[in-house]
This record gives sequence, C-alpha cells and structure tokens, in this order.
Amino acid sequence: MNKIHSTAIVEDGAQIGADVEIGPYCVIGSGVTIGDGCRLKSHVTLDGQTTIGAENIFHPSAYIGGEPQDLKYNQEKTLVTIGSNNTFREGVSVHRGTVGGGGKTVIGDDNLLMGYVHVAHDCCIGNHNILANYTGLSGHVTLDDYVTLGGQNGVAQFLSVGSYVYTGAASLIDRNIPPYATGYGNRFEVKGVNIVGLKRRGFSREAIGEILEAHRIFYRSELKNDEALRIIEETFGESTAVRAFLDFMYSVEGSGKH
Repeated sequence: MNKIHSTAIVEDGAQIGADVEIGPYCVIGSGVTIGDGCRLKSHVTLDGQTTIGAENIFHPSAYIGGEPQDLKYNQEKTLVTIGSNNTFREGVSVHRGTVGGGGKTVIGDDNLLMGYVHVAHDCCIGNHNILANYTGLSGHVTLDDYVTLGGQNGVAQFLSVGSYVYTGAASLIDRNIPPYATGYGNRFEVKGVNIVGLKRRGFSREAIGEILEAHRIFYRSELKNDEALRIIEETFGESTAVRAFLDFMYSVEGSGKH
C-alpha cells in the first residue's frame, strides 16, 4: 500500500508503483513514473519525463528531472532515466537531457549521490558509484562503474571516467580518467592505481600486478602514448583487466599522459 502525505502534490498522469512512500510537500509531475518501493522523505520534486526504478530513496530538497541549464533548450520532451536502489541525499539535482546531447540523462543502479551533488544534462552514470558532497558533473559526462568522486569535485563537459577510479577531494577534473586510476588536484593528475578499491572488489593479485605494470608503462615511462599502448597491448592484451584500460584509452579522444 502506498503512503502519500496529505500535503504532497501528485499531478494527473503520474504513475506510482506499489509500496511507495511520498512524504510531506513533495511534488510529482505528470510525466513521472516511480517504481515499487521508492521513498520520498519530504520536499522532493520529481519533474519532466522522468522514469525511476525500484527501491530508490530521495532525501529532502532533491530535485530530479529539472530543465537543463542549456541556453539551446527549448522545452523539448527530453528524459531522465534512473535505475534501482539509488540514494539521493539532500539537495541533489539531476537535469534532463537535451536534443543535441541525445535527449537523455541516465543513472544506473546502486549509486550514492551525497548532499548537493549536481548531475547535468546528458550525463550517463553507471552502477555502484559514490559522488561525495558538493560534487558537480557538467553536461555530457560519463561515469562507468564503481567510481568514487571525492567531495567538491568538478568534472568538465564531455569527459569520461573509467571504472574503479578514486579521486581526492576538491579536484577539478578536466581530462578523461582511465579505469583503476587514483589522483587529485587542480588540475587533476593521475597519481597511481586504486589498489585498495581493487582489492575490495575482489581483483586477484595477478590482475592488480598487471594493472600496475600497464599504468607504469603508460604514465611513468618516457614512451610516447601510441608506443606505450602498443607495448601494453603486446604484453598484457590477453588480460581482461588491462583490456578494459586499453579499450578506454583507445576510445577517448587525445589520451595524453597527465
């Protein structure tokens, strides 16, 4: 049975799943779909064409599905799509997509967005990510899986952050970050490999060793980028872990040493 507080506003057309709790002073727009078991604590706004999976938790003042902060936006019916088991803490904002960016902002499953995190238009966030307080993603940013962004991080537009990345607090991320890296700074610099995170996720000692060596070849040798990638490919190309690193570096534009 749903629990909808008497002060909440649920517009006609909104679709509400089973066992949903909607607390005081929440506003649910007509284009919103909420999956089973979601909890809106209070003062939550869900707007636009927003589809939300099951068992998500929204804390006070979260605003999901707002208009993108893009001057080219002209009230097109663009989307926000959210998976299941995510937590949106106080003041989180997620903006819907733009026509020029594909029309959709996507958040996967099992993510934690801490207080006052901002996810701009056309971002794509994978699964099991943690975005610490006051972190902001500019438009068109992609996060893969198991990424941890430290507090007060800012990520510039059109960048990609690979899986298992860990960044320090107050970092300004102005470049693509390959899988497994850890670093910090204004401007962000890769400092090493997220060994602790890899151990926690069950990577074998052998796989971590291969990642460390690939990282050393690319970042700590005097080789040019293409030569470093060629040697990594020849040496570790059959490694599943290193393959993810290589595929990321080949896919991003201008994979320079940073």
